Amino acid sequence: MFVRTMFWERIDTLKKWIDGTEYEFSNASNVDHFNCKTALIEISNHCDPSTMESTLTFETFTSWKKDLIKFCKDWDKLYIKHAKSTYPEMNAIHMAAMKPLTLLIDSNANFHKLENMIKEKKEVPQFRQNALEAEFCKFLTGVCEIFKDYGELKDHFDIKQMLKILKIDKWKEVNPFNYYLSPLQKSIDKVRKNLLQMAKDGHLRIKYVIEENKELQSDTIAMVKQDGTAQWLVGD
Repeated sequence: MFVRTMFWERIDTLKKWIDGTEYEFSNASNVDHFNCKTALIEISNHCDPSTMESTLTFETFTSWKKDLIKFCKDWDKLYIKHAKSTYPEMNAIHMAAMKPLTLLIDSNANFHKLENMIKEKKEVPQFRQNALEAEFCKFLTGVCEIFKDYGELKDHFDIKQMLKILKIDKWKEVNPFNYYLSPLQKSIDKVRKNLLQMAKDGHLRIKYVIEENKELQSDTIAMVKQDGTAQWLVGD
């Protein structure tokens, strides 16, 4: 669990703005991250197949093994040191910085599971459906606000109204509605598919600094533009 907080972009000012919030890092944590990266890279380089193929022989195996044991022991010491000294500080920053995107990813995953249950004709209480949809709307709205304040989103957005317009009864069977609403549905599906993939990848493999998550921002901007068009042409 401590590996998550062992790697961070090295910064010179010991301060970083994330989603409009300024976070301060201690110099000790910055040095710790550099040492952790170095130790892990040493193990990786030492065990790299191409390196082993060119340098590892029967005669050198014993010394190679001793070096590997040394690298692993060094890593173990850094891991324990990090868990005791740096983890509390970095975990607090991670929990705060990750929260907006984490909440959106989780709410999208829960909403997706409920939609699958409905497709499978399973009984789903209406209040549960309303609650999960409201959670998704709330957290997607929060991410859109970050994109608008600190990113490149310029257009007006109303996530609740965006989902409401797609509840028009049998809109896919009405050619004008289908023509105007299908692009919106596709753009929403793309954003949500992206979020599902993030849930699958996990926090260590996603860009959870929201204004720097260019793929999510681009998809969100496209979705909001499609919604603006749909609201003008089809909305109440």
